[in-house]
Amino acid sequence: MPKQKKQEAGATLERSARGPKPAHSREKIARVAVELADERGLDAVSIRAVAQQIGAGAASLYRYVDSSDQLLDLMVDRVSGEYVFDELAGSPEEQLLALAAQGRAIMHTHRWLAPLVQTTRVPGPHTLHYLESALSTLAGTALSGTQKLQTIAMLTAITSAFVINELSQQDAQPRGVIELQQALASGQYPLLTTAFQQADPTVDQDGVFGSLIRNYLRGAGIFEA
Repeated sequence: MPKQKKQEAGATLERSARGPKPAHSREKIARVAVELADERGLDAVSIRAVAQQIGAGAASLYRYVDSSDQLLDLMVDRVSGEYVFDELAGSPEEQLLALAAQGRAIMHTHRWLAPLVQTTRVPGPHTLHYLESALSTLAGTALSGTQKLQTIAMLTAITSAFVINELSQQDAQPRGVIELQQALASGQYPLLTTAFQQADPTVDQDGVFGSLIRNYLRGAGIFEA
């Protein structure tokens, strides 16, 4: 099924001004910043770095972006436009699980994203569309408005924490692994050693993630077990 047409990220926030058509846009700036973060990591992203990628002076971008925090807001909003909502089906629980799975996939695509969504960000049009669509999955429930918002916020928090853990395991440095092995071999941490020995090396991360989301929804009393 085709994706819903996306609004230009930050389009509703563009400043109106008389005179010549602007040479850049927040959409373009956000796109370049996301590409830069995907390629080099979030530490490589700054207004100056984005300006260099665009071929403009850093001062010229301040017409569109007031600060580094606002640039991060635009980046988060842009990738929030990657959700596909017209494929959601089933019960509210199934739809929320599908949304969480999409969020996990997006955070893996943009490895810098998970920590950012755990902080307070100014929502743009894509983020607001995500929230509206997520809330629509709970429209037929008896939850209050506050409970619905808390549910969506917790889904994001759980998903981002899960992805941060996944990525940290993938990025583990050999030195850290060696140090851990030496610590376990010392005999000072018998319970930790046993836990590692009993760990399943072929854990189904998709299954673990699905169970985690379902357990939250049911444990919080949102849906029946």
